[in-house]
Amino acid sequence: MRARICRGTHPIRPTAENSIAMRKGRETAMTAAPSRQPSVRPSGRPSLERAGQLADTIMDHATRLFIEHGFGATSVEAIAAAAGISKKTYYTRFAGKAEVFEAAVLRYVAQNLRTGQPAQADSEPLEERLARMACELLEWILRPEVLGLYRVTIAEAPRFPQLARTVVDFAILGAARSFEPVFRTWAAGNPSDDEIAFVASQFLQSVAAEPFHRAVQGLDAAGLDAPRREKVRRAVRLFLRGFSQRGEG
Repeated sequence: MRARICRGTHPIRPTAENSIAMRKGRETAMTAAPSRQPSVRPSGRPSLERAGQLADTIMDHATRLFIEHGFGATSVEAIAAAAGISKKTYYTRFAGKAEVFEAAVLRYVAQNLRTGQPAQADSEPLEERLARMACELLEWILRPEVLGLYRVTIAEAPRFPQLARTVVDFAILGAARSFEPVFRTWAAGNPSDDEIAFVASQFLQSVAAEPFHRAVQGLDAAGLDAPRREKVRRAVRLFLRGFSQRGEG
């Protein structure tokens, strides 16, 4: 058989030894090459941190939807869609719409309650101190989202009576309690705790009840403007005049 010549070299005839060597070479190259492992998503229950973040996200969107549309017109589907999650994921955190409603309302009150802060200095006159504290409280309760959440909570009071009571006790009575130390310091004699609590509650009614309920009913706009601030100052002066004369006559 005549041998073929290609550019001065002899062709390599395939032999059993050559085939084995070539196969081993390919196997070595495949072993040496880095393999791409598919990304593995974490499975199982989420961590406590992730679970808490998910619950907060759901409640954030649920609060907004409840304020905008009310409880009845807000669905689990709408909350899940707004939060960017599936209904299945939603139900890993909340059993239904009622549960997230209660949780969202209580969380909002706990996180955002603004009561009158104590005096900045002992030399602050009593009238100025009470007017400042009352205005700080009104600035919070006259915010649109607070008014909206209060409307929804009261509207759903027959369905969630305990929630309505909790909101009243925590927010309204809590605000009244913030004024008790001021009246205790200023009061003459040795008034009882019940008397001081009654005075603080009546003071809160005199400075905050009317503007708050008018705003809730939509009769006045939200927010604390100059005329409302002036009404607060007038109410404070009138209240102090009557409080200073208690027990007389």
